[in-house]
Amino acid sequence: MDELMHWIWGNGVFYILYLLLIIVALNTTKHIIKAPLKEKLNQWQYKYRLRKIRTENNKSHVEFSSPFMKHIYLLAKTTSKENSEQDVISFVVITVLLFSFSFLMIFLKFNDAFFGLVIGLLIGSIPYMLLQIRLRKLRFLMGGEFLAIVQSLTQNYNAHHYDMYHALVATQKGIKDKTLRKIVLKLISDLQVSRNEEELRLSVKLFVYTAGSSWAKRLGNIIIKSYLHNENVLKTLLTLTSQIEGTEEMLEQEKSNTLDSVFNGFLTIPIFIMSIGLGYFVSGPQDWVQLQFGNQWTLSLFVICLVGVIFSVFIAMMLKRPKNDI
Repeated sequence: MDELMHWIWGNGVFYILYLLLIIVALNTTKHIIKAPLKEKLNQWQYKYRLRKIRTENNKSHVEFSSPFMKHIYLLAKTTSKENSEQDVISFVVITVLLFSFSFLMIFLKFNDAFFGLVIGLLIGSIPYMLLQIRLRKLRFLMGGEFLAIVQSLTQNYNAHHYDMYHALVATQKGIKDKTLRKIVLKLISDLQVSRNEEELRLSVKLFVYTAGSSWAKRLGNIIIKSYLHNENVLKTLLTLTSQIEGTEEMLEQEKSNTLDSVFNGFLTIPIFIMSIGLGYFVSGPQDWVQLQFGNQWTLSLFVICLVGVIFSVFIAMMLKRPKNDI
């Protein structure tokens, strides 16, 4: 007992003080690193959830070997408001239903398979035309702001020490248009969750297809070189910017030349309505409905004119927003 008390008063006090010092140091270290570790853990969990979502989506991903189906895939992915792998399937189902319904209705009414096939193909192509109009709108918006986006990206790339990812993040913050910001944000999100080179190239390919210009293709190659191969592409971005600036006036002149075609396309609507009114006026006391829809030839002509007007408007809407490209 005396030896124990002697040890406590001799060496034990120092061990107890050392123990208290270690406890205090550990507690202080815990509070210092707790917040950064928690933030880092949240980032890891967030990236894990993104990768899990991407992996689940890729389970239903279908690789298309046909060039036409690849084109439909890109068209549906770039114009869809929701990033779903079911967009292509939905498009195909709607197209087939419209074609089948139109073909059967025309065939049963006129007993003409060829006429039904032609009208069915035209009606069935309406979903494709609608997606093309939506894509043209996106490309028109992107073309108008593409130079500003490249200029901002160049400045941010230099400011963030040649880090393409953070340059893209900083660039999207300066984009005022919600649609364009959404396009760039989708590119950033896809780049972040890409697990391999193939997925990364597909992400850039979707962005390039949305813009739809040769300048966008060059910018896509620049992003891949910087993001994938960690190359310094500042000089290439500066060259691209100067080349785009040199073609702005020429593009504006080309856009003005399409106004006549757009006007003629929309002009078919009042002409069609006026022709129907004229037919009703000259029919006199006769039953106009019976004359127009009761005869096979007049009904066929009405269907052809109606489909022609619809496609004339679609084409005019597409020409209204020309591609901003050389």
